[in-house]
Amino acid sequence: MKIGFDLDGVLCDTDLNFLRLMANVYEEDREKLIEMETLYFNNRSPLLNPEDFLSEGDEYYIITGRSHEHHTEVTMEWCRRYTPNASGVFCVGKHWEPVEDDKARKIMELDLDLFIDDHPVTVKTLREKLQGKVNVIQYGGRWIK
Repeated sequence: MKIGFDLDGVLCDTDLNFLRLMANVYEEDREKLIEMETLYFNNRSPLLNPEDFLSEGDEYYIITGRSHEHHTEVTMEWCRRYTPNASGVFCVGKHWEPVEDDKARKIMELDLDLFIDDHPVTVKTLREKLQGKVNVIQYGGRWIK
């Protein structure tokens, strides 16, 4: 089985207050925002070990909505540290825009059997876009209003 995991809120923790702070800095100081994002993404604590979901012969992938080049670098570093056996790590999306289209494309490209995401809207949208071709389940996401 090929299983995909979202990163933020599924495999690593999310700090909404810090994210809101970064959103306020976005327009004011781009270099400060990059510094804050790097600090934020590099210091996320692991929540789940994806290998706990695997049986023999299964493989897992990480698909996360991180759009800038510096996001990719920090994400790859974090994943090497905490998920070194991932078959692939993919950062998708455009900055501050919904990532569901890009996630759906990557899920189909990888021919996943299952994808796990925390965001209720993302789960609903992926289910609609993937039309039952891939099982999409929600893990967590109760903090999202």
